[in-house]
Amino acid sequence: MMIPDERTGKHACVIAVDLGATNLRVALVTGTGIAERTRTARMPDNPSGAAAITGLLIRNIRALAPQEEIAACAGIGIGAAGPVDKNHTTIVRPPNIPLESVPLADPLTEEFGLPVRLVNDCCAGLLGEAYFGAGREYGTFVYLTISTGIGAGIIANGSVVAGRDGNAGEVGHLFVDSDYGLPCGCGGKGHWEGYASGRFLPRFYHAWRRKNGLTEERDVVFAADLFRRIRQEPDPPSHGFIRELGRINARAISDIIVAYDPEAIVFDGSVVLSNPDLILAPIEEYADRYLPLPRLTVSSLAGHAPHLGASVIAHGYRTRFGPVG
Repeated sequence: MMIPDERTGKHACVIAVDLGATNLRVALVTGTGIAERTRTARMPDNPSGAAAITGLLIRNIRALAPQEEIAACAGIGIGAAGPVDKNHTTIVRPPNIPLESVPLADPLTEEFGLPVRLVNDCCAGLLGEAYFGAGREYGTFVYLTISTGIGAGIIANGSVVAGRDGNAGEVGHLFVDSDYGLPCGCGGKGHWEGYASGRFLPRFYHAWRRKNGLTEERDVVFAADLFRRIRQEPDPPSHGFIRELGRINARAISDIIVAYDPEAIVFDGSVVLSNPDLILAPIEEYADRYLPLPRLTVSSLAGHAPHLGASVIAHGYRTRFGPVG
């Protein structure tokens, strides 16, 4: 799949950025979607300000390639944990990054002299799947990531569903529960992300144990601890918490199905990529059948969909699936 730069029509390299709440990945990507070089860095847990994030990003791009190679790139594309402002320059009030806003386009344009194009990370992941992954098989599908946060991108009848400001697909804030009353990072209660995201899964697990009169397990701090603990059981897929998590996930998936009627839902993100057997089967069991269940599949791009999608929008917001910005 060749992606020409909208300004020149040439298949130039680009800088692609996947800026998540936990990790930052930058890559030098060819017009055929090949990442020639990549760098990964840990995002700061408590950044002192937006400059801490832009500084980290600039340092990693500088370390990726010499200035003459950067200057020859068609542009910089960023898929970032959103929401993104309507001008596509700044992250605003991200629930998983403790800052009010993070300007990205202007500081990077000033630093590198290249056009910088920004979309939310799920839109980037959607384009990665649509151009290079499982999405090539479908005219209507949902790209869904369950990682530090939860979000989605949608292509319906061959066109991106972008929304007013490009932030359609914030499905992590679907309401899924009124029993536990757990808060989300955005401040709301009962939101899917506040239960099933990597950030909040351990808290949900402890709440489930308390509700069922079980003792606290202090060694379960991170999502990886939780799944490691459950895999120690004789029959992990039948574990009570996995079934409860499946019911929560299925409520949100049922909403996605009736909202978009997709042919497929392509799952991505560390929670699913590391535990597809414990995540997908309970969803299939508990999801509503008001509309036919779509194909539930795991991304074949091994977590690279967001930065591959960022490489697409680095060439311009006009894609073969319609405008995204």
